[in-house]
Amino acid sequence: MTVPEEPDTTFEPNQCVEKHIDSKNHDGLMRALTMTVEESGNGNFSYGIHTPSARAPKHWYRRKLSGWVHRHLIPDHFQLAVEKKYGVFVVLRDTQELHYEEMPIYTRIGMHLLFAGHYREKLVDTSVMHRLFLHESLKQGTYFTDPKSASQIPSFVDHYSIDMSQYAIQDLAAYDNFNAFFTRAILPEARPIHEPHDPDVIVSAADCRLNVFSNIDQATEYWIKGKNFTLANLFQDEALAKSLDGGSIAVFRLAPQDYHRFHAPARGSVQSISNIDGTYFTVNPCTVREELDVFTENHRQVLTLTDPENDRSFAIVAVGALLVGSIQLTNASKEGDSVDKGEEVGYFQYGGSTVICVFPKDTVKWDDDVAKNSAASLETLVRMGERIGTFI
Repeated sequence: MTVPEEPDTTFEPNQCVEKHIDSKNHDGLMRALTMTVEESGNGNFSYGIHTPSARAPKHWYRRKLSGWVHRHLIPDHFQLAVEKKYGVFVVLRDTQELHYEEMPIYTRIGMHLLFAGHYREKLVDTSVMHRLFLHESLKQGTYFTDPKSASQIPSFVDHYSIDMSQYAIQDLAAYDNFNAFFTRAILPEARPIHEPHDPDVIVSAADCRLNVFSNIDQATEYWIKGKNFTLANLFQDEALAKSLDGGSIAVFRLAPQDYHRFHAPARGSVQSISNIDGTYFTVNPCTVREELDVFTENHRQVLTLTDPENDRSFAIVAVGALLVGSIQLTNASKEGDSVDKGEEVGYFQYGGSTVICVFPKDTVKWDDDVAKNSAASLETLVRMGERIGTFI
């Protein structure tokens, strides 16, 4: 006879979560996700969703080394943190050095719920996980629109070392709630658009960790491992998938600390918008690089745009994720809206999120540095408006 586990009477996120992972206690992990959301709702920043997965230093010292030497002299505790999936390494574009990026506790919980064989074997045909992720995502969104949530803004800014001088509203007390802060607008001069009047230059759609690939085969070889990832499944539109078959792909992953508005990588006029209901899996690379259909299962919006002057069409897919309340379109909210390169398209409310852009076959050449990192299965840290490639 199995004795039921005693309920948690105290909650220390790291201890509880690691205990449940080690014992493969999936019910415990589900409770832990609910409790971190509730702690955030109660205004407890330290034990809420922002809690780091491991108590590693916030910033890894960026050694003045490069290439093979730099990447093979990683401190043991950071190497271990990445191996245990407490965080990931990303490449700093200006120096090509590796930088450790911590994983928030809610991402680690969601990731291990998906990894678990229990989920794949016993729950794959049910909606248990989908209901949990949807319920907690909507609940977190409600918490962060409550005026009381504004009390968490200073801790968030301090924890992630956010430079508020770059934003349109710099006074933290001026934000009515956490989501108002999370969707904050940036000063145009803080994110200059590379060669704004040259239609051949493609820029980053967001502050993000970037991967670029010449075609879907490259993308699935080096990065996206979902068993059912195809353009048809991503778009839920066979005709659109056929028109972009063999096309180049850019994946822009946003972390919680990022500026969370996304922009047009090139100019275009909106031809269509479709909303695809789905779940809210975490989009952390630890899950994207497993046989989990993150991008084709999550809630998303698909926009198609055309630049009639150059006869160019492309698609933008905004992908929601765990604890993302919603995707809001702004300057490209209806058919016929036109956006210049670098102009805002929309924003994500709370959570990590992803934008995927797909361009027609043989029309894009990605910049060498980001293409090289992507081929090595590494993301490159870039800012919105930076050049990332050109139309051929």
